[in-house]
Amino acid sequence: MKKLSIFTAILLNNLLFACGFYPYGEDVRFHFLNPDSFGFQNYNMFYYSSASFGDTYFYGENKNSDGKNEEIWRKYCKNKVSAEDIHEVLMHFNINQINSDNSNSFIKYLFLTKDFEAINYLKFAKSCEFFNTWVDDPWERNEKTVIVNRENIINKAILFSENVKSLELRKRYSFLAIRMMFYNNDFKGINRLYNQNYAVEKQDGIIDVWALYFKAIAEQDPALSNIYFAKVFAECPEKRFVSWQYFKSKIPKQEVLKKTKNKAEKSNVLMVYGLYNSGKDLENLKQIYINNPSSEGLSFLLSREINKLEDWVFTPYYTLFDPSMISPYYSDKKIDESESVKTVLQRSESDRKYASEVLQFINSVDLSKVKNPDFWRFAKAELLFMSRKYDESLAQISQLEKSVSGNSKMLENIEQIKALNLLATQKKDGAFISESVKNIILKYKNNRRFVFACGRELEYLGNTDDAAILYASFDKPYSENDYQNFNYVYYKSLKNKKLTYEDYFTDAFNYIDAIYSPEQVSDFIKKAQSLESKTDEFSRYFKLNKSSIQSFYDLLATKYLRQNKLDFALYNFKKLGADFYENQYSAWERNSRNSYFGSVYFDQNPFYQLKYTPDFISEKEAFKLNKISITEKLIEYISKAENPNEKDRDYYYFLVANSYYNMSQFGNVWMMKRYFKGSRNFSVREDDEEFNASKLAAKYYEKAFQYAKTDKFKALCLRMMGRCENNRLDYLYEQNEQYFYKDSLYTEKRLAKNKYYQKLMKEYPKDYENLMSNCDFFESYFKARR
Repeated sequence: MKKLSIFTAILLNNLLFACGFYPYGEDVRFHFLNPDSFGFQNYNMFYYSSASFGDTYFYGENKNSDGKNEEIWRKYCKNKVSAEDIHEVLMHFNINQINSDNSNSFIKYLFLTKDFEAINYLKFAKSCEFFNTWVDDPWERNEKTVIVNRENIINKAILFSENVKSLELRKRYSFLAIRMMFYNNDFKGINRLYNQNYAVEKQDGIIDVWALYFKAIAEQDPALSNIYFAKVFAECPEKRFVSWQYFKSKIPKQEVLKKTKNKAEKSNVLMVYGLYNSGKDLENLKQIYINNPSSEGLSFLLSREINKLEDWVFTPYYTLFDPSMISPYYSDKKIDESESVKTVLQRSESDRKYASEVLQFINSVDLSKVKNPDFWRFAKAELLFMSRKYDESLAQISQLEKSVSGNSKMLENIEQIKALNLLATQKKDGAFISESVKNIILKYKNNRRFVFACGRELEYLGNTDDAAILYASFDKPYSENDYQNFNYVYYKSLKNKKLTYEDYFTDAFNYIDAIYSPEQVSDFIKKAQSLESKTDEFSRYFKLNKSSIQSFYDLLATKYLRQNKLDFALYNFKKLGADFYENQYSAWERNSRNSYFGSVYFDQNPFYQLKYTPDFISEKEAFKLNKISITEKLIEYISKAENPNEKDRDYYYFLVANSYYNMSQFGNVWMMKRYFKGSRNFSVREDDEEFNASKLAAKYYEKAFQYAKTDKFKALCLRMMGRCENNRLDYLYEQNEQYFYKDSLYTEKRLAKNKYYQKLMKEYPKDYENLMSNCDFFESYFKARR
């Protein structure tokens, strides 16, 4: 229900913002510790994950059998038959296949040794299979028949158990009876038969544990039931998930612990309670260690604690998203979705302190007593990294590399933490990618989240060039396997503000477009070009192709244009040449890209035509429209407008104003400053206000007004200034999160606040109605300029 509520909230939020999707949960969770690498596969359904019951796409699916039944039968056969043949009989044979002619080594052995007790048991067990499950019969046609048949089989099983010589087969028959009693809801019978054949205090093998599972279900005392389920969980991987489901976690832990009889039972109970705890579990780990330091479950719970800390520390630190599951350090506080990413980072820092506490616990542990000591050493290395004790972490890793040199899976985890340590330990503004780090990055180059984390470490230390080189390697199509394994990255920037059109990034180009300064883009291009002449494997893999470098040159020029540094913009546009822009953006060639957000080619002259407005200015000059020609013409017209000797200064100021208006989100050449456009265009780009509020256009319309010679042209200039002012007022209104609350009253208020419309009404009352009611009048007013 909790997950449903979260999903519903996210869905509603996305519908409101017309996006349909927003990253959360496993989409953003960062982790480097893979429990599979340390032998915890039998706990895979309990790996830390925001997905229900673990992330089976990443960690793989649980096996149907843990092999213990096959192991017992193999021992029964004096190890003379293969486990594979035993598995085949148990899982796939029917009753008719159990005969003396069968070539299966298990069946052959039983017939050769004339073990008819075992043969008869196998046949009987196969005859029970249909009844060892719930029978769903909505019409209730066979329900009573099934119950009666089960009762007959139960009686037979009990009778056979009393007459066989083998103690093991006696328990097997009793277990079959107990299991069918469960499906018949005969809990009294379960307790009776269990007490006759088994003992909680004395578990001789896996059959006893299977029987205990049903005893736990039938137990009336909830505390004792939990103790039994915890024991089954500890000893039978095959029954772990269902035991966890039946375990009554809402019963106070201390109430259950009071009824435990030994340290092993205490450890088992603490283990399952730990699995229900998605928050800090350190005190529980300490208690398990006191009671049973060699517990496999203790090591696994520690791996969960590391995965939690990775989520609480690394997810915010590298992506600036909230953790996939919120840390309890602030779970009692109201979480506001609009909190800045700086607050998210502050939370991450608080959780680093908890990492230090877990590290202190590991330092207090006697590693000779724990299960899987190499894992504990790795945990220590990663916690040292989380605690920013980089040199100590690297020293721990150096020791680990020697002891686990043959374990490629474990080395994968170790080497990734090593690379991050080596990057993070460098000084601000002096960071670089060393050869050893390059080798590790190359080795795991397909792990996008690891490579991104390396880039983030570099970026935080001021090396935006190398960071961008790493980010750019992600700008490739994702495979189905990438999606299944969450091998993609969503991330934010410290520059993110509320109400941005898209407050996260998925690729390098859009990130650099939004965040990098022109100087940073220029340096990045030089870095990318420097890789072209290098022949080492790292440079060959991470170098950009010609098309990508051209795109970044275009971005550099576009950034200068956003800053209104027209000469710098034109210089860089010209580096690419007119052919590049005609192929990319020109309507003359008609082979342009078609953006999801609309056409990106130039099909209207920004100096003479306005979007959604009838043409009212005659074109004096016709030229091919592209980024170079428009920038050139803008520089030319500004020069003419600012020339004191130019008699048509008002005319050229008006054309300049038109072009700036058309380079905003409301214009016909918005692609001069953006690479996509949606219904809401707030962003962290440097010209966000200009793109949405048309301030430069207003400035130049006002210049045209100052040099106008006629009242009609002045009135037209005021009308255009008022259009820009409306955009500015809308921008301010929507910045205050009132985007969805516009109505007729808002329109009236905006009109009253629009100083240019008010001036038009006051000083040119005869022209006000014409210009405000119909754009068709614009032509006559423009022609009245002289």
